Amino acid sequence: MLFLDSAQIIEFMRILYSFLALIPFLVEASVVGITTHPLPEKSRLLSGSMTGYLSERHEIGAGIRYTQELEVDELFDLFVSGAQHSREYLIGGGVDFQVLSETEDHPRISVKPFYQYQKFEESKNGIIGFAPTLRKSFTFYDYSLFPYLAIPSGIKIDSHSDIFSYYASLTLGASFPLPIEGGEKLLVSLETNKNMGASSDYVGVLLSWVWR
Repeated sequence: MLFLDSAQIIEFMRILYSFLALIPFLVEASVVGITTHPLPEKSRLLSGSMTGYLSERHEIGAGIRYTQELEVDELFDLFVSGAQHSREYLIGGGVDFQVLSETEDHPRISVKPFYQYQKFEESKNGIIGFAPTLRKSFTFYDYSLFPYLAIPSGIKIDSHSDIFSYYASLTLGASFPLPIEGGEKLLVSLETNKNMGASSDYVGVLLSWVWR
């Protein structure tokens, strides 16, 4: 495990904050979460999240997530979250299946079928969809960062009116281990999402503890 000195940590955080500032904060609980991060075999993760919803009300939410490797390159997760005012609760889960492993020449490609159910104001909505995802790691001061891009899409069902509508969003994020001693067991994921069909964009952070 590589340890960074104070100057390198400061530089790392400066670039990290710059990365966040450059995202146009056009960003529901994360579909991708931590499932694109390379993990030891048979890993399990418990994560806590904070989410800022960038609708007109600018609400803040929090949640927990459980993630487990089912098979090699096949990760399952289940989450529950809640937020202020209009977003009373949200539950969901999915499985990330790797289609193509990452090499020097091309990114990792995966597909994640998912389901979400949420109470939003007076309506209850279910979303059935999938999220094709690209991840390409890079090294900074011999320290690895794992940016990813995903396009979650699917069918949204209003349980009150039985109206079906198409859902799509654009997700940009990155995961990395904390640059501290034992940091390989503490992972951070930063994510921003633009909903293509409604004003429920968000930005969020996920802190995950890994064990086997």
